[in-house]
Amino acid sequence: MTDRSKLLALASEVMPAIKALEGDCTAALMPMIERKVAQGGGMVRCTEDEWDGQEAAFGTRDAFFAAMMPTERDAIEIFHAAFHRLKALGWREAIYCPKDGSSFDAIEPGSTGIHNTSYQGEWPTGSWWIDGDSPSRPCLYRPTEAEERQRKERIAAYHAAHAEALS
Repeated sequence: MTDRSKLLALASEVMPAIKALEGDCTAALMPMIERKVAQGGGMVRCTEDEWDGQEAAFGTRDAFFAAMMPTERDAIEIFHAAFHRLKALGWREAIYCPKDGSSFDAIEPGSTGIHNTSYQGEWPTGSWWIDGDSPSRPCLYRPTEAEERQRKERIAAYHAAHAEALS
């Protein structure tokens, strides 16, 4: 049987390690990002030292992920676990988001941000937009408190209407 306390101790070390590795990657990119902003956009050249720093930071991060998830199946299991954890934290599949043009929080694969998103157009031919100007393909959205309250009221009404059949 798996030792729960050892698993929980290990879990408490993984996220700080991932955050530190991502921080190293961001730090390696910052000099170029700052130059790009200062010059108003466009292509930015990097020095050999900056390139080496990026390769080292991203290489270390990628090696950590490869050790943590050596196979495609392992990565899918982690993705599955993250999906269910986010659902437990109140997130729902993006297809259930409001379709009235109102804003909501959304996350999409490949990003660590929570984005202010809206769905524009008629379902299912419309599209999602971040802050109204960047296309998006969110996988999950966070219902507002009012939406969650309405959902719970609909569930309660259903259970009340079908109490006999459900018992």
